[in-house]
Amino acid sequence: MNENALIKTLQGHTDGVLSLAFSPCGKFLATGSEDNTVKLWSMPDGTEMRTVQAHKGNVQCVAFSPDGKVLSSASWDKTIMLWQPPDCSKLAEASAHEGPVNCLAFSPDGKLLLSGSDDSSIKFFSSPGASLKDTLKPDLGDIKALAVSAAGLVAAGGTALKFFDLSGKVLKTNDAYTYGIKHLAFSRDGLLLAASTGMEKRLELWNTQTFAKVLSVKDSDWLNCAAFTQDGKHVITGGSEVKTWDAATGACVKTYAGHTDEIYSVAVSPDGKYLASASNDGTVKLWGI
Repeated sequence: MNENALIKTLQGHTDGVLSLAFSPCGKFLATGSEDNTVKLWSMPDGTEMRTVQAHKGNVQCVAFSPDGKVLSSASWDKTIMLWQPPDCSKLAEASAHEGPVNCLAFSPDGKLLLSGSDDSSIKFFSSPGASLKDTLKPDLGDIKALAVSAAGLVAAGGTALKFFDLSGKVLKTNDAYTYGIKHLAFSRDGLLLAASTGMEKRLELWNTQTFAKVLSVKDSDWLNCAAFTQDGKHVITGGSEVKTWDAATGACVKTYAGHTDEIYSVAVSPDGKYLASASNDGTVKLWGI
């Protein structure tokens, strides 16, 4: 891995930054914060383009549709909003959950938006209209993590890890977690799933063909989030520091030091050149990979 220096620190949020996502074209970075706003930044210069007073509570998650035409945000206020980038005009709003909404994931064709909540449900909404299509109660407790692969495999994390298809059929249930799964991310080819386990301080990699755990790495640090590099050879995690792990051996090969508080979200740009990290220190940092 190249030992590149920090490129830029993005400042503008007035509270901790909980989530971020690159647009599929790589020109934009969306961030969601405890200050209830969603911000859109141009990449890679890091200029703040838009600020939206998006919710009445923490913005727990932001996600772009695969074509980049829809930006969605989910909040502690139990709502989901859909925005049209780059002006971030409002497209739709959904208020179907009975608890805070923690995670979002679009289907590969962008026509469905999945959401996970502390009300123990996963909901399927149309996109961009946000009409409710289906509700699953997968017996996972508070649902903190969702991910959908390019092939349409759904992974959901709470007190256990479950795999579904987009019809809601359960394909596999794996393990029980003392503190619950914190975040899930598929590799670009969809063959691996990374699970960060938060307080359990463990990074897991799962084979999506066999549903077998192929790697488990214990860290000294909380693991709040995970993202694969575009070539799938490394996994980047966030806790008190941003770390890069070899996906084959589990070795920690790099640490990005600079945040002064806990890191809640990491993302890799579509071209594989940049890493973004969001922290409780109120900043977003952009790094070279």
